[in-house]
Amino acid sequence: MKKHFYIVGVFCLLASFANGQKAYKVQKNQKNNYEAYPNPFDFRPNGWLFDAGLTGTFPTTTNSSPIIIRDSNLTLGGQIRPGITLNVGRYQSLKKGHKLIKYIDYNLGYKMLWNNESQNITVNNQDVVHLNNLNNTAHYINANFNLNNLISFSDYLFLQNSLGINLDYRFAHSLDGSGINEIKQPDAFILQGHYKLGFGIMIDNNIALIPYVEIPVFNLSPNQQNLSQLDYFNQSYQSFIIGARLMLFRLGQKECPKARGVGLDPNQKNGY
Repeated sequence: MKKHFYIVGVFCLLASFANGQKAYKVQKNQKNNYEAYPNPFDFRPNGWLFDAGLTGTFPTTTNSSPIIIRDSNLTLGGQIRPGITLNVGRYQSLKKGHKLIKYIDYNLGYKMLWNNESQNITVNNQDVVHLNNLNNTAHYINANFNLNNLISFSDYLFLQNSLGINLDYRFAHSLDGSGINEIKQPDAFILQGHYKLGFGIMIDNNIALIPYVEIPVFNLSPNQQNLSQLDYFNQSYQSFIIGARLMLFRLGQKECPKARGVGLDPNQKNGY
């Protein structure tokens, strides 16, 4: 009897090892459509994901004609300034309604936004010119939630369209330079709706890499001059993220067959 227990135990161990190591073969459905994303019936429906990317901001209200301020003309400009964002989160693959929403995810992390404004001030249309350069670096705790739709191109490639919301809390900022309205910035809490476009690659049967571009599409809070932009200094700034997401999948656990005689009196006859 003990011999049979050992055989069953070794079989379960080898089976679990094989399931963890062998490549998962993607199956096509009856309409011969490809399905790159691991389905929640063979893989565990939830797991970890990691996001990293570069943020950017640029002014969208740069004036080609100068602004008249008393006896001076003010011309505004600005450059794209990079920042970083890092997030860790969880995903949940959906078994129902997955044709519309393949999975949802929620994340927590850090975001940095760096805004720049250049000011060219000409006094009385003379040759007297003052140049100011302002920089505001803001550090945020970032939380976001996303609904993700996927379109598969092959067994290993897919397009991802995502709609989500992000809640950012500014816990620190620094101002460099001086000029007109140099301390103007949004409220500490920012709530936005955003759109994310990604291109997914299954680099292994249980790992997905998704480069993406994310851009806010409207502000829920605060109320700014423009729909999806944030006001700094004398202009509105559009932010964006260019990043990559790493998703980790695990094959679902399968139950081992129960050994006959488990839990019975060892003196009881069991047919062996």
